[in-house]
Amino acid sequence: MNRLGLYRALIRLLPKPTVDFRAVKQRLPDESLQRFRAVLRRHRARDGALAFFDQDGISDFVVYGEARRGVKVWADTPFRLASVSKLVTAAGILAMAQKGLLDLDADADTGLPYSLRHPQAKERPVTLRMLLTHTAGIRDGAAYTRGLTDGSDAASLLTADSHTAHLPGEGCEYSNFGVGLAGCAVEAQTGLSFERAMQTHLFEPLGLNASYYPQRVRGLLADARRVLPPRRRPNFDARARQAAPDAGWDAPDPLRHHLLAHGGCCMDVLSLAKLGQALLLPVFLDEQTLQNMRTPQADLSARDPHLKLGPGLFILEDPDICDFKLYGHQGMAYGAVHMLFMDVKTGRGLISLTTGASEAREYIIADVNRALLREWVRHG
Repeated sequence: MNRLGLYRALIRLLPKPTVDFRAVKQRLPDESLQRFRAVLRRHRARDGALAFFDQDGISDFVVYGEARRGVKVWADTPFRLASVSKLVTAAGILAMAQKGLLDLDADADTGLPYSLRHPQAKERPVTLRMLLTHTAGIRDGAAYTRGLTDGSDAASLLTADSHTAHLPGEGCEYSNFGVGLAGCAVEAQTGLSFERAMQTHLFEPLGLNASYYPQRVRGLLADARRVLPPRRRPNFDARARQAAPDAGWDAPDPLRHHLLAHGGCCMDVLSLAKLGQALLLPVFLDEQTLQNMRTPQADLSARDPHLKLGPGLFILEDPDICDFKLYGHQGMAYGAVHMLFMDVKTGRGLISLTTGASEAREYIIADVNRALLREWVRHG
């Protein structure tokens, strides 16, 4: 038995959680919601929120379990979105580009106190588009991993270890570091901190309760905890994160702000559904910008034969789920497993946020998210 098979077998040995849905809004029949409940129980999702939205708003919305010990998940509970943050970041950057404040295809080095260029192609500019589509030639090397905990600045992390074998624009490697650096480029080019730029050009116009700083989001942020191995203390301690100082959020610092854009956004499910609506309709973002986002510009075939990439967007074509494209993103960190995906033809979407669930996956999309999407396509 391989490692994935062993992990799945161990997950099956864990007791199934209760998953008592508390309906905030419900139009779906009870039997349909029970199918989703069965999926969440099977994949050991203990706490979270599940929302169905369309162009008119949220049609169905249930919450279940606790955000942290003794505190139930409610409609306004914010979650740290992990890599769903990349979708949020891209929406903000595209909004700024639409206003002429940024250029997706210009040299992203402009104004930065370091260079993003590949050491084997120093004459070739790296662009925001490359950073958002994971084609910038920047990878999550050992230096980046070390920098997650030791406080290293972005310049010191851009070592040879942080560059891919392929040159910018010639290949694709999923990179948290690259999207984080896109946030730094925003600071250098707008003169605003990344947080301020996103508040000004995305969060405030859409009325979102969102921040890249846990201390600044409204409400009690949800913990995140791995279901295997079981543990009492959360892997992501939301209480401690919200109690920590938030100094420096309003001042641009492209040396230190490289850990925000790729995974740090905190948002409640109601706000995330509003963002999903904005990505369905050409109102906040115009039709050309939305088409730019939805157009495949890279693929992750080395890791997942079913995924292509637009700026900040997964384009999922998986016949095991459905026979049409789904657009969105997944997030996995500290045990939490999240997703937002949309069917743009029918104008509807699905959001699942959890404090923890099975992290089993054959490719990139987690088993639990694949199962929820299948259920949504067939019965949602």
